[in-house]
Amino acid sequence: MVALELDEIIWAQWSYTRLAFICAPLGFGKTEFARRMLQDQDVLEIDAERDDVTKLVTTQNASRYDAVLLDNIHDDLSTAEGSKLSSVIRQCDRTRFVFTSRAPMPGWLTPFFAKGEVLVVTSEDLYFTDTDIAHLLAANNLTSTPELVERIADVTSRYPMAVSLSVAHMLRGDGDAWERSLFKEVMCYFDAEFRRRFSPRVQELLMLVPFFDYIDKDLVLGVLGEEDGKELIDVLQHTTCFVTPEGDAWAVNPGVRKFFEWERTRRHDDASYYSVIDHAVDYYVTHGSYIRALELCSRTKNNKRMLAILEEHAKLNPGNGSYCELEHYYHALPEDVVCASPRLMRIMSLLDSMLMDTVGSERWYSELEDYAHAPQRTPEELKIANANLAYLDIALPHRRLTSLTDAVAALARVNASNDPELMPSMTSAMPSVINGGRDLSPWVSSDEETCILIGKLAGRALGRLAMGCTEVALCESKFEKGEDVTPYISKVNAVLPKIRRNGDPSVEFAATGIECRNLVDQGDARQALSLLDLQRRHLLQVKPHECGRIIANLDAMRCRIWLRLNQTERAHAWLEENEPDLSKPLDFLNRYIYKTVSQVLISECRYDEALRLMSTLSEYVQSRDIFIDFINYSVLAAIATWRSNKGDWRKWMVRALNMAKRFGYVRTISTYGAAVLPLLIETQKHAEEMGVDPSQVSRLIKTTRVQATHYPNFMAVPSGPTEPLTDTELQVLRLICSDKSNAEIGEILSIKLPTVKTHVSHILAKLDVSRRSQAASEARRLHLV
Repeated sequence: MVALELDEIIWAQWSYTRLAFICAPLGFGKTEFARRMLQDQDVLEIDAERDDVTKLVTTQNASRYDAVLLDNIHDDLSTAEGSKLSSVIRQCDRTRFVFTSRAPMPGWLTPFFAKGEVLVVTSEDLYFTDTDIAHLLAANNLTSTPELVERIADVTSRYPMAVSLSVAHMLRGDGDAWERSLFKEVMCYFDAEFRRRFSPRVQELLMLVPFFDYIDKDLVLGVLGEEDGKELIDVLQHTTCFVTPEGDAWAVNPGVRKFFEWERTRRHDDASYYSVIDHAVDYYVTHGSYIRALELCSRTKNNKRMLAILEEHAKLNPGNGSYCELEHYYHALPEDVVCASPRLMRIMSLLDSMLMDTVGSERWYSELEDYAHAPQRTPEELKIANANLAYLDIALPHRRLTSLTDAVAALARVNASNDPELMPSMTSAMPSVINGGRDLSPWVSSDEETCILIGKLAGRALGRLAMGCTEVALCESKFEKGEDVTPYISKVNAVLPKIRRNGDPSVEFAATGIECRNLVDQGDARQALSLLDLQRRHLLQVKPHECGRIIANLDAMRCRIWLRLNQTERAHAWLEENEPDLSKPLDFLNRYIYKTVSQVLISECRYDEALRLMSTLSEYVQSRDIFIDFINYSVLAAIATWRSNKGDWRKWMVRALNMAKRFGYVRTISTYGAAVLPLLIETQKHAEEMGVDPSQVSRLIKTTRVQATHYPNFMAVPSGPTEPLTDTELQVLRLICSDKSNAEIGEILSIKLPTVKTHVSHILAKLDVSRRSQAASEARRLHLV
């Protein structure tokens, strides 16, 4: 009955409500906390596991008491009994009701919750804070020191029952031995309740759950079958706290996994689960979830199956596969295993190139060459090896492909193998043909003639999957050069139905992409957004696991439109999901996403981060003849340098202008509108000094002004809070962003809880948000923390 910090927080809310639902697993002190909430009141206390609830909780009986405490409602209350209780609650409007449960809120309580009448307390609320542990030690006449509190918190993970057990050991004078025995005591307590509460069959089903991080209905039914699957789902949804809803699936709670791992070890029956796990791996592979399949194999130490999955995954086109996400699995393969497989050597070379490790990529290319030149190779093995080498000649991002003759020769060797795996992508899942799998800028000087030639090459390499490439490439080239593309858009729209029926989704995305870019350029960004939303829904319905990279790039394109429409919160939410970790290798095939990340970073005044990302990529794309990306990165770097006053923005601007002039590109620069306009105006003043073409700059200023008129707030500097935050409010805001509770903030800053609440209220008002999570998001967007 020691007071908790939570008491103070809950008390203010409890004074305005009369219903409370306390939901947590075994050992969180739910009943004791409920009694503390109802202390000094006349309480009717009922245990649903032992008592007949409907007989005892009647309107006449409940109205005689100040409060009703209904304990352990997780297993023994039917829907009909819940409906009767709902009626009693409504009629006894002066009586308080507190429910405790190890399961989520039952349906019959949700109408009260929807009206804001239910105070909810969860396991997250009931974990012990440092102050709680110190209070518990003091209440038992044990000396509390910061070191002892930290030690108990670390050993027990702040789990209330474990904290109480550790104090009991100290009272018995067990010295340091309590740490060694504590885990087993807690597990045995769980085990006794687990065996008491669930039937042997349900126990077997539940023991499967911790093999997974996430589970969903289709997975459970697909792996276990209809009868067992439905029973497990019912238990997870209605009678346990083992999983937490997360989108369309459930996340398995980490604490649960510890118990089940211990329990499986005691039962010595891991082998009985392997057939089910194999079915789950099959399910993941069938649905394209290779990462989860490999994680499951790793967890069960099934190395043979891991290799088979990687071999299967290696058949996917890099534009659709998740190679960089699986990088650590590929690089963990034994070298002799890789060197025995042309497919794996090809993938390793391609993977390292995607991660911008040119040395590693060329090393695997050489290994594949050595394999091909080995005298013991059969004619069929030699044919396969040469086809894989030819594919790499075309597909490796770091290799230049300057000659159409070289491309034709390489494609001929690929086609000779008749291997459907060796199919180069024209777009690499990006919304472009001329800046997709390759940058085709050197080949578009004479658009119509070159596009006819490109169309022949694409048709030879991809067959029907090349449908629409010529029309899209021609339209893109005209668009980048600032021409009126209305007739070319018409041709793209005319071929689009054929692409959808018989073509490649990545080419369809490129076709939609150029149409959307043209709509944005004309000032109709909302229509462009609608088109992208429509295609996104279609991809998710048809082939979600095959189009993951397309969907990711489509979302990046949507983010660029959100920035133009000044929907900065949506753009920031996208950034939080997609900002790369620069301490890890970058994925070259994500370069469209990186350009979008750079735009959002600049719009949030995070110039140093934007420059660091663009500098990393700019030199790479220049050395690999990715000309359009080089122009984009240079423009963005110029904008970031201009705004931050760190470095020479002119250097970046000159590089962008010279490269754009080389290919006659206009919209590649003017698309940045209001963000780049002041730089172009300043460049015009110093054109001679900077060594740029004044006529080129004049034309760019004219087209850029149009974009600035359409989207005056595009990548604009954020306005900031309506009123400046005080130093103390900034401190509180930083702690909010670190997920600290009001009580923890008060303890850290040594201020009272009401004072913390006042500061939080002022922060929300100044940032014009209503919740703490929104305040944290807005703080990061405005670069306040």
